[in-house]
Amino acid sequence: MRVFAAINLLVVSLSVSSQDYFDRDSLWQELKKSKPDTNKVWIYIQLGQQYETNNPDTALMLYEEALKLSRQLKYTRGEISYYTNATYVYNEMGLYDTALNLNLQSVEIARRFGSEERIAACLGNVGVSYNYLNLHEKAIEYYLAAGKILERLNDKVKLCLLYGNLGIVYKETHQLNKAEEYSNKAVTLARELKNIYSITNALINRGTVYTSLQKYTLAISDFEEASKLARKSDNLYALSTALINLGDVNIKMSQFDRLKKYFSDALRISEETNNHESIAISLRGLSIYYFNHNNADSAEYFAHESMRVAQQFNLVEHIGEAYKELSSAAILKRDFRRSNEYLFKSDSISNVLFNQSIARNMQELEMKYESEKKEQRIKDLQQESEIKDLDLRQRRLINVVLGIVLIAVAGILVLARRTHRQKQKLMSKESEVHQARIAKLESEKLLLASEAIIKGQEDERGRLAKDLHDGLGGLLSGIKFSLTNMKSHVILDAESALVFERSLDMLDHSISELRRVAHNMMPEVLVKFGLEEALKSYCESIRQSGLFLIDFQSIGMETRLSSSTEIILYRIIQELLNNIAKHAKATQVLVQLARHDHEVTVTVEDNGVGFDSNTLENVKGAGWANIRSRVEYLKGKVDVKSAPGQGTSIYISLTV
Repeated sequence: MRVFAAINLLVVSLSVSSQDYFDRDSLWQELKKSKPDTNKVWIYIQLGQQYETNNPDTALMLYEEALKLSRQLKYTRGEISYYTNATYVYNEMGLYDTALNLNLQSVEIARRFGSEERIAACLGNVGVSYNYLNLHEKAIEYYLAAGKILERLNDKVKLCLLYGNLGIVYKETHQLNKAEEYSNKAVTLARELKNIYSITNALINRGTVYTSLQKYTLAISDFEEASKLARKSDNLYALSTALINLGDVNIKMSQFDRLKKYFSDALRISEETNNHESIAISLRGLSIYYFNHNNADSAEYFAHESMRVAQQFNLVEHIGEAYKELSSAAILKRDFRRSNEYLFKSDSISNVLFNQSIARNMQELEMKYESEKKEQRIKDLQQESEIKDLDLRQRRLINVVLGIVLIAVAGILVLARRTHRQKQKLMSKESEVHQARIAKLESEKLLLASEAIIKGQEDERGRLAKDLHDGLGGLLSGIKFSLTNMKSHVILDAESALVFERSLDMLDHSISELRRVAHNMMPEVLVKFGLEEALKSYCESIRQSGLFLIDFQSIGMETRLSSSTEIILYRIIQELLNNIAKHAKATQVLVQLARHDHEVTVTVEDNGVGFDSNTLENVKGAGWANIRSRVEYLKGKVDVKSAPGQGTSIYISLTV
């Protein structure tokens, strides 16, 4: 279930409280009477703030006027205030790229003319824009740069906001230790400031980090304290967020009795604040509650309501989650056909979101690549400048030598030889740089090609698995039902009845084999429960088949990996076990999956006939090539140890 985290904008703006809309007329009157000075800049800003929520175009027009006047007056503070307020409006409108460009401009202006406080604020706003664009590494870079300045200035108010933002971004990038560190700093500073709103938001943020770390008791403590503070300060948004997170933690702990209270209260508050996403989540939470209390009708009703809200406001992620709950409710009603339909729709939406995530990652990689290209261009220009300087020095030297040519012929020859060597070194250096750039481009092309091939394979496996299971599987099940029904209405002699029963048995075997093939192509347990459970199930199926004795071990895999990494690792291990079954003649196999911090290792060992590991480079089969390309795609390493008659040990390691 998706939960909220409170992320605050770090801004430098006027210390002006929001005026009632009835004051607009007086502000307009004051604007007409005011002279074109700095005071008029602030009137434009104040008027723009009045229109931000209900008429953003008017707000932007007023901010543009403030910018124009500030530039005429060469008023830096007014220019920076324009960027701060305008980017807030663009973020609210979802125009994050526009907001990012303006924030980057504000950083340059602040560095030229502003104080350290303004530079820190502008850097923080750039971090916010990158966070909205899901470019988390860039967001962290700018947040840390802003943090260094604010720590030097000892600005605890802005540091509290910044630490909270860093905690959330580190959580999004699965750097949970750092997320906990900065979330703790945010809570500590908020308590020092004795600001109830800051404490509430910091507690909610830290609670989400504790949830990701599976420290559920600490998470519940933070969310309960946050809900009390939110009620005390009448902070309805924070209150609904805390209640939703409490419900989420209880779901993760499989404690379903209190879900109704949490999500009912959250739903009521979310409807009061007209928070559509919270409404969709709260309705889905109530569906989960009734599902776990075997009330299929209520579970289905609230899942439908969550779906309605999500579709009305185009909340794509929550549409997919609502389909999952509808599928669960259909299972309670034993309507397995409809359950499969809902699950298929949920999977389709998940694929769309996954593709969008890949697109965002590709965008981040492209930006990083462009940045590296610019840096390389700078280095090239520096090298060209060095070459020009060297040529200039050579010409000056030649002019001096020509002036005293009769007494310095020997010196000229020595210098000429020295110059020739320097040119050779420079040409060699340029050639090395050129070759390195070519190798880098080829490596990036191979990576993109591998990614496309692997993704295409998995998409096709998933599609074929669905077609086999839902199409051909349903057809065979229908045939079986028809034959069974026919049997009860037809009188057969003993021999014909025996043939009929054998036919039904063969049909049962065909259905089981079809399901096994579909499961191997895209195991449902891998998608739902993760790599550990999928491998445990796969190894158990091999053990039951009697091919060989297999021992599966899992260490430190409590937290799931990304879905793409899990699928690729599953395929690698599946291919290794297939190779053992085909070639090794083994009787015992060990499969070990382990995780320590950010390193995941896979060990597959057998006591089979073994082989000369030096021959792997000349293997022409697709199996080992697939394993090696998948490991390279994950930027991992593979080590193979084997010898004839001594079995085989394969060790794979990668960073996640």
